[in-house]
Amino acid sequence: PCANSFQVSDALPALLSETGLYSDIAQKTIHSAVKSFKPRFQLWSDGADKNRWVYLPECDPVIDTSNMNDWSLPVGTRLFKEFSLDGVLLETRLIERFGPGPRDFRYASYAWNEQELEATLAPPEGVQNAKGTPHDIPSEPQCRQCHGSYEYGGGRPSRALGFGAMQLDHDDTDFSLSVAAAGGFLSTQPPQIVLPGDSTTQAALGYLHVNCGVCHNGSVDGLPQANMNLWWDIEQTSLADTGAFQTAVGQSTQIFKDQHVQGRVVAGDPGASAIYYRMQQRGNNAQMPPVASKSVDTEGLAIIRAWIEGLQ
Repeated sequence: PCANSFQVSDALPALLSETGLYSDIAQKTIHSAVKSFKPRFQLWSDGADKNRWVYLPECDPVIDTSNMNDWSLPVGTRLFKEFSLDGVLLETRLIERFGPGPRDFRYASYAWNEQELEATLAPPEGVQNAKGTPHDIPSEPQCRQCHGSYEYGGGRPSRALGFGAMQLDHDDTDFSLSVAAAGGFLSTQPPQIVLPGDSTTQAALGYLHVNCGVCHNGSVDGLPQANMNLWWDIEQTSLADTGAFQTAVGQSTQIFKDQHVQGRVVAGDPGASAIYYRMQQRGNNAQMPPVASKSVDTEGLAIIRAWIEGLQ
């Protein structure tokens, strides 16, 4: 009979060592049933270094990929995301699917101790300036605000924002889309993913996908306040079909009217584009993303600026 390495319980464990990520947490030895992965496009996290892992239950490891843009993970799946700054371990976040319902997910963060030998469940309100660094461990509602099941919208039905067809379709990851398909982890074979545009455009659309599209999207969990879709579906193989070109480029702002910005993305003019302007803001209502960042991503700004300047 099949037996999963980790069982779904009624609550999250109090210690990271009890979640199954490590076979030896003191030695940082990852459990053999846990797979490492890296998204193609990276979320800006104020310069923090990140490592990611996924556990797919051995008895039912197949992901429902009938919607290739929103994978439905099997019950018992656990996703881990580790944050460090200047070599100091700060936190490891956990998402667990505990039931078959669309909102049957638990979210938690584990704060590492000074010796980096254990991490304990962070309080629901989060931790400000973890270990004296600028890094904040998010509150539980903030986790939902980005990943889904938040009352005001935000997130995707998959909940696993960096773990999907678009994000795993590259070679710089242990658990890639091709590895998942060859290993029988996907219920349907993925199509060949074709990214439209030149490298500048692809970098920009990828940046918007992971930093903005997780909330600004057309799914049932997308923000309802604005009809802007910056999520990049794999079927969008021409630039004209992408959500960014259909709902942002050449589109006037609906709600945001600050600082005389004229539109969401004004071709050739980053300074008049709300997306570019709001990426520069921190600590006010204009900031985007509104949570999980306290410093401006200068490299990301350069990517978006180059793209807007090249638009005709």
